[in-house]
Amino acid sequence: MATPESPLTQNTGASAGAGPVGSTTEVFTRDFTTDDITDLRHDLRRHAAAAGLHDDALDDFVAAVNELVTNAVRHGGGHGSLRLTLDADTLIADVSDRGEGFAGELPVTAGPPAADVPGGRGILLARRLTDTLLISDGPDGVTVTVTRCLTAPMTTPPSA
Repeated sequence: MATPESPLTQNTGASAGAGPVGSTTEVFTRDFTTDDITDLRHDLRRHAAAAGLHDDALDDFVAAVNELVTNAVRHGGGHGSLRLTLDADTLIADVSDRGEGFAGELPVTAGPPAADVPGGRGILLARRLTDTLLISDGPDGVTVTVTRCLTAPMTTPPSA
């Protein structure tokens, strides 16, 4: 399970000139059930926008986290929790449940399932719509962590 000590949620300050250790800021935390998914999605959008995520990046991040929340409800016992944090210019969402976890190996999907197979696309979508995706499966349930950088990577060099 992701913890505050997780490399994705902890600033180690290991590089020279790094900012202060512990610069991670909690943006939003909420437990949820099936009945909360719509309100949670709206709250997530509002908090992610306030943290600095906008336009297509915001839409993609919200869609990805919504897929993970839906998976937590569907496969993780009907409820879960969402924790949204900001670490420098990276927005981090941890979606956790208390379900039994994966029966076998963690899902690593190279592509979507066949068109006639229901479900099985949530993790794939979340992976494609975010910068990183990490799955932690343990005896206390599953946590899926996704990240999105608030600053867009430079695609063309600046003109001189």
